[in-house]
Amino acid sequence: MKVLAILGSARRGGNTELLMKEALRGAGVEAEVLDLAELNYVGCQGCKACRQAGADGCMFQDDMQMLYDKMKEADALILGSPVYYGEVTGQMKSFMDRWYALRDGDRRLRLPAGKKALFILVQGADGDDRYESAVRRLEKVLTSYEMSPRLVVAAGLEKKGAVKEHPELLAAAFATGRWLAERP
Repeated sequence: MKVLAILGSARRGGNTELLMKEALRGAGVEAEVLDLAELNYVGCQGCKACRQAGADGCMFQDDMQMLYDKMKEADALILGSPVYYGEVTGQMKSFMDRWYALRDGDRRLRLPAGKKALFILVQGADGDDRYESAVRRLEKVLTSYEMSPRLVVAAGLEKKGAVKEHPELLAAAFATGRWLAERP
């Protein structure tokens, strides 16, 4: 099982990263962890060159080319992002906007269907319901790329490392990591 973990938080050692590590521990597999803050890429430019006849993906030659390849090779994905103003971070949003190139002009997937995807969302404000619209949007995006998604939402974690005081959130990340590694 090959798992690709993509961190959308620029805060090293923060709650998002800690929950991601716990999910990876639950999965019990070696995984490659990539930090979007360390990569060189831009958001989608809306040129639609990726959807033209004969195109094999995005025309921009940046670190997204490597990410596309790794996403195709992975059996499962773990994505993690803090929630800022009701949305994922700018790094994660720009990364996901570039997924547009994962479909050809006939809207066929350039990514193998059926991948499991775990999305970890961490927010400072209390209450899982405060960001239900972001959760629904992420689920819709993941299912539109024919992934089987699960989300772990960790609310009320404003301080760095606060998740360490919430064993129920660590347990949820661990359990979802185990689900990720299960064969169908």
